[in-house]
Amino acid sequence: MKIVCQKVIQNNVEFFIGKLCFEKLAKVAGINHRIISTFDDDGLPVYNDSFQRKVSTQRANDIKNYILSDQEATFPNSIILSLPSALMLEEIEDEGPPIIYINEEKINLDDKENPVYIQIIDGQHRFAGMKAAVEELSKLGVTDLLNKLLKFEFVVSIFIDAELDFQAMLFSTINRTPVKVPYDIVYDLFGLVEKDSPQKTALAICLELNSIKKDNNGKLSPFAGRIKLLGKKDKGASSYISQQIFIKTIITLICPSIRASEIERFKKRTDFVVGGTFKTIFRQFYAENRDNHIYKTLENFFVAVEETFVDQQGNSFWRIGETPDNPLQRTIGFLALIDVLIELFHIGVSEKKLSVDFFKSKLSKAQKISLLNENNETVYPYSSKGKSLLAEDLLSLILEDSPH
Repeated sequence: MKIVCQKVIQNNVEFFIGKLCFEKLAKVAGINHRIISTFDDDGLPVYNDSFQRKVSTQRANDIKNYILSDQEATFPNSIILSLPSALMLEEIEDEGPPIIYINEEKINLDDKENPVYIQIIDGQHRFAGMKAAVEELSKLGVTDLLNKLLKFEFVVSIFIDAELDFQAMLFSTINRTPVKVPYDIVYDLFGLVEKDSPQKTALAICLELNSIKKDNNGKLSPFAGRIKLLGKKDKGASSYISQQIFIKTIITLICPSIRASEIERFKKRTDFVVGGTFKTIFRQFYAENRDNHIYKTLENFFVAVEETFVDQQGNSFWRIGETPDNPLQRTIGFLALIDVLIELFHIGVSEKKLSVDFFKSKLSKAQKISLLNENNETVYPYSSKGKSLLAEDLLSLILEDSPH
């Protein structure tokens, strides 16, 4: 099967837009309660049996009735497909319009135990409604309208080898509502909460740190209300740190990369004893089932940040609302401080100190760093370049004359 496409690049994400008539789409795409997470060395699908995003019969039936009753029924929004490269006949050529060739011989929608298909990330109800309409017309023998619907063209957006966490994020973003859609529900949809994994640990720590509760001394968590949950509309002060960024950041302190984490999430914790890098500071904690140490290290470090970087009145530059908008309240500040934490963690481990006081003793060397100019405007641009500059300046001050 040949699909002539246009390549689309949004931020760092590449996908392809094309069109498929329903007759062809129905031959290669399917709806199943299981999701294909990868393919093994023999080219056979590996399923995630925990995936439970079932089609609403009522919604599919409503769409079927719309198709059958309205001669001008249209669906301009694209159906989003996740295409494993294992189902492609050849790689996409760089020259000319992108053409995707589907290996139909590998598609098997009829196998109840091991079906192989292109997954529908979004648009499953449109697909199910059209399928129901076609089946009804076929039974009734209404050939004219049946042939018309078989040739009905759907716009399709095709993501090749989309990782599970990206599919979850994409699905939740498309389907979010004005009420909060917790990220753990999204992960649960894709079976990621059921099994122990770095993703599950990162999510649990994120939700715990973001909760509005006080410690024994009556102090709020340094992240209380600071992380913007997916689907949540902020009222008042912005949170600035998105849940997606926070979770991915914690994952990369356990796994060498997000891509590596997709492979490693199937591993046992004990397998994490090896394979770390300088940046994976929490890998050993995770391997030894000490998630509480990950949580406490993050809490101690950012409590130290909150108490160290203050103005002349003692108001924290970390806390939104206490001081003017500044880099420490933004995503670039969080990411720059994570770079600082990585360096200080290694020093702390060698000294057997990861307490609030330890972190404050180190951060105090950068206490006078200029975050704002005389007009209360940021000195560091809110960009990746600004993050790098802030991290470099903080580390330069903190590690100056350090024996480490």
